[in-house]
Amino acid sequence: MQSEFVPVVEEATEECKRYFKDSFCTAYLHGSIALNDAVPYVSDMDYYLVVSKNVDSKDKEYIAGLENTLQGKYDVVNGVHINVHSIDELKEDSFARFILRYNSKVYSGEDIVKSLEESGCGRILPNADTAKGRLDFARQCFSDALNGRQPANTGDIPENTFFAARKYARYFVIIEGAYFLMTVNSFSSFEKEKVLNELRKITKGFEDILGITERVLYDPIKTGISHNEYLTMIKPLVEYMFEKIQNERGGNTI
Repeated sequence: MQSEFVPVVEEATEECKRYFKDSFCTAYLHGSIALNDAVPYVSDMDYYLVVSKNVDSKDKEYIAGLENTLQGKYDVVNGVHINVHSIDELKEDSFARFILRYNSKVYSGEDIVKSLEESGCGRILPNADTAKGRLDFARQCFSDALNGRQPANTGDIPENTFFAARKYARYFVIIEGAYFLMTVNSFSSFEKEKVLNELRKITKGFEDILGITERVLYDPIKTGISHNEYLTMIKPLVEYMFEKIQNERGGNTI
């Protein structure tokens, strides 16, 4: 984790442990902070908490207050999102377990997803069926972005148009690219370097788009491409990946 984000993550963990006491099981980090890819004062913090007790309205009220407190104290993050769920809820949510397994990291506690899978909970695999199962959602999110609406999958979009382009690069090329790679058995990680490298090997005719995406991801200000311009640029690649996902199938769970 980048050093700038350590204090807010540590305080979130300490406060959750203090409040939930023996019910605290696991804290996962999800998204850019987990992948060492966050931008100070631009990126948000996605934190997934698993507890052994049933989560009630009092618990949710406490978490909402903690989010506001941390956001007010640490402006290095542009939003604090703490999702708290019981073990029983996580048992019933196979897609949440998939995200925690493949696109998150344990920050504190045991890896409860691993424990649940070892005890018999089914596991969604990173394959064609998984990608196709969320395809309608992904298409709607991309359509919303193209039409100037808030996509459901991105969280808040930065006001700075260049950082907005970076966020769209993460979500519509890296994340959707990772799901595309699942359909062709080339998925290994949601990390941007690995996804870009695999996309370069597999997709032909999109070298320029992938090069622009890499520059937007690493230095959006210097690259100087607005989010609207960037969305137009990547549309052929994203639609190509969606079409490939649509036409592929495979086994989904074990």
